[in-house]
Amino acid sequence: MWIKWVTIHESYGLPRIAQECRRYLEMKGIRVRLLSRQTKKAGHVYTLQVPQTQQEQAKALLRHFKNTLK
Repeated sequence: MWIKWVTIHESYGLPRIAQECRRYLEMKGIRVRLLSRQTKKAGHVYTLQVPQTQQEQAKALLRHFKNTLK
């Protein structure tokens, strides 16, 4: 069975916020994968992806998590 992954967050530079978002979503029961790639201008880009079936729930949880950081 194939899983369609969708990107819900991208961050540049250090992976700290991407790791924290991943850890938070995993604690809430969302499957997450964190991809990284190197670019010439931005250094490193970290992409947080979730299965398409959990996209809306993950976006709501991520929005709540970011609001608690402010």
